[in-house]
Amino acid sequence: MAQFESPQKRLPGWEEHLIRRAQQGERVAFELLVDRHRPAVTAVAMRMLRDPEDAQDAVQETFLKACRALPSFEAGRPMLPWLLRICSNCCVDIIRSRRVVTDSLDAHEHIISDAKADVSGGAESSIGLDLVKASISKLPNRYREIILMRHFNHMDVNEIALALGKPEGTIKSWLFRARAMLKKDLQVALGNS
Repeated sequence: MAQFESPQKRLPGWEEHLIRRAQQGERVAFELLVDRHRPAVTAVAMRMLRDPEDAQDAVQETFLKACRALPSFEAGRPMLPWLLRICSNCCVDIIRSRRVVTDSLDAHEHIISDAKADVSGGAESSIGLDLVKASISKLPNRYREIILMRHFNHMDVNEIALALGKPEGTIKSWLFRARAMLKKDLQVALGNS
């Protein structure tokens, strides 16, 4: 009596077969992979960027980069986590390229409340915002990335963990360290050390 495999057990082999064919230059195989993973990649881009045009740019860039890097991809690995990581990097690049910060950091005062207690408005607020932006730019890349994702794109910790392919506990730890580094840097910049 032959046993039938469930579709879930066959799917990774099917995907691996498509990856191998795409690595050999078969365009249709790559297009099938794109069709399969586009909804998940688009969802991450929308969560991170919250702008449909920017999200579509990120999705397009994700698949373009994936196509270029496909020859070095290990066919036995699942493709979706790899694509989500590429997508999150593309989204962070888009966020960095935005010249105007559209989100006021005043809504996130808990990050810098102790360091910026005297800043109330007008020119002082502008100076405070410039200091915060300068402090964020000094953070190590992984900390800067999660601060942008959390406080500028309003992503939840679990969304950041999914986008970066890291456990939630790691993201919480990094977020705590990033905030502590920001607070310390702002205290020094404001002469409150």
